[in-house]
Amino acid sequence: MQLAKLAQPQDISVLLIEDSQPDATAITKAMIYGESLYNFKITHKNSLSEGLGFLGSSPADVILLDLNLPDAKELGAIDKVHKLYPDLPIVVVSGYSDMDIVHQALHKGAQEFLIKGECSGVAIRQSIYQAIVRKKIEQSYKRGDKL
Repeated sequence: MQLAKLAQPQDISVLLIEDSQPDATAITKAMIYGESLYNFKITHKNSLSEGLGFLGSSPADVILLDLNLPDAKELGAIDKVHKLYPDLPIVVVSGYSDMDIVHQALHKGAQEFLIKGECSGVAIRQSIYQAIVRKKIEQSYKRGDKL
């Protein structure tokens, strides 16, 4: 019974905040193309304010976040999301490839950082899963749970 349960797709609610429609379409197609143990429920919003508004009324398991949005530039987007939703895993999907930006994003609360155009659907799916697991581990440590 347990093995059959593991083989069934797991639903994961993803909030994609990306202002470029071609990038959003490419990311979405990459995520759903191919075999996966996850059934992604993807909601796309064009700005940080739209995304935060959505989160105010609908839960998400993870957020895919661009760093160049009309209403939030670079690391400010991570700061805003992390301040309002500290338990929500963040996967940055950005055109920035500067290692200083990557390091700062991870330091500010992102669990993963993917560079647009350089990541496959498999990499995106793995990053989402790993971000969720890392966030759960982080929360366990904060509570003082023994792993």
